[in-house]
Amino acid sequence: MSKQPRDDGNAAIPVLGFRPNKGHQVPFTVGASNTSPQFSDSIRVVTLFSTQDAFIETGDATVTASNVTSHFLPADIPYDISLGDSVVATDNDKFVAVIGSTSDGKLFISERE
Repeated sequence: MSKQPRDDGNAAIPVLGFRPNKGHQVPFTVGASNTSPQFSDSIRVVTLFSTQDAFIETGDATVTASNVTSHFLPADIPYDISLGDSVVATDNDKFVAVIGSTSDGKLFISERE
């Protein structure tokens, strides 16, 4: 059974809630990659919002982001991303690494469930 909220017709609404007290702020610079705190074991999706253009990677505790080969995240646009496709949530990525594109900034991460 789905844990999603339900509409008046009792149909599931496909949206994830925010995990209480699991919002993270990760400052970043253009010169060096910074990594988020570890996400909760049950988390499969996070929402990312960056104050400046940045590049990101997901992975384990050793993940790093590169401003050449990592995934571009434009500023001021929230993005929901999957942490992996494993059936077992604990097998998915648990960290996000970030590096600035042209300016220093802050990455806001919300764990979703």
